[in-house]
Amino acid sequence: MLKNDTEKAVLFLKSIKKKKVAVVSHDDSDGSCSAALMIRLLKKVGTNNQILNFSTRGAPSISDELMKDILSEKPDVVITCDFAGGLDKSAHVFDGDGIKCLMIDHHVVPDYKFPEGCVYLNPQLDGKTMPCSAFIYDLCMRITDFEQNLWIAAVGTIEDFGAAERKDLIEKCMKKYPELFEKKDIDNRKLFDTTFGLVGKIIGSAPSWASYQGAELATKVLLEIDSPRDFLDLKNKDVKTLYEKYEMINIDVKKTVKMFDEKSEKDGHIRMLVMSSEFPIKSKVSTIISAKDEYYKDVIMVAEENTKSVSISLRNQSGDFDLDSIIRESLSGLEGTGGGHKKAAGTVVSKKDFDVFMERFKGKVNG
Repeated sequence: MLKNDTEKAVLFLKSIKKKKVAVVSHDDSDGSCSAALMIRLLKKVGTNNQILNFSTRGAPSISDELMKDILSEKPDVVITCDFAGGLDKSAHVFDGDGIKCLMIDHHVVPDYKFPEGCVYLNPQLDGKTMPCSAFIYDLCMRITDFEQNLWIAAVGTIEDFGAAERKDLIEKCMKKYPELFEKKDIDNRKLFDTTFGLVGKIIGSAPSWASYQGAELATKVLLEIDSPRDFLDLKNKDVKTLYEKYEMINIDVKKTVKMFDEKSEKDGHIRMLVMSSEFPIKSKVSTIISAKDEYYKDVIMVAEENTKSVSISLRNQSGDFDLDSIIRESLSGLEGTGGGHKKAAGTVVSKKDFDVFMERFKGKVNG
């Protein structure tokens, strides 16, 4: 039975000296913030480490393509942040190549079977839920004084809708940067609309215009900037690039949100829109929509059709429906992948199986 071994993880991180380390993270805001925190820790406590940063290619797991890229660099150590599936499979590949690995996640824990040399941490093993960046920040604080990086953990926590779960962390950030929090409220929907919330929006938009390379740039920026004030003054050229792209993409996001308000179809507790955009903005759109009071209890589905599949971003901010479990059960025996969290999840289903998936999904949500 899996259990957290935090002390083993602490020793693992302290022992990394003069190594080539690959830090691999999910290509969303929580993933970028998690990677930045981990790299900042390694630079602070490590000695002459060469650190490589990789982001996933959409799905929060290591694809064959990504695995090939990682192994081509011949790392001594791999640290993964904010993944949702297939971790033990990847760990066995690394172990077979003599690579030590630390895997940190916060999603629902599957029936993993890790090799002996792999260290796995997940707050859910202790009965807790929180964004990965908040969990990693706590781990870093066990090793060294890391409070300077509190703002990065707060950005990832807010972007991953985890403010209520880590009220302590957000309140500390409010006290440190009071002028950036116009709304002194832990309600995640209100935090999005603060000046501080803009940092997360800018970071979160990066994969929408440059895929995993955008996420890697977002992580790079979080390593270059030492405070949200410095981030928001836009003097850093990379931050300025991120902001300009965010402004461009936000036009499309606003149009799609308006389209959802006007044209989404209601079926019981489900409200769905099939959208079209040159940018992959489903996740951003579904997050914004689910934050609206009028949709708070709905299961929001923002879908996009591709040549052979349908990809869907799902949200249910009331928490009345466990989206992760419902998606996994609805996909059973079908050609597709998916999962995530209780309130936020996603799936990609083959077109040939989409109708069956939707029939099952509606049955589980609407009874």
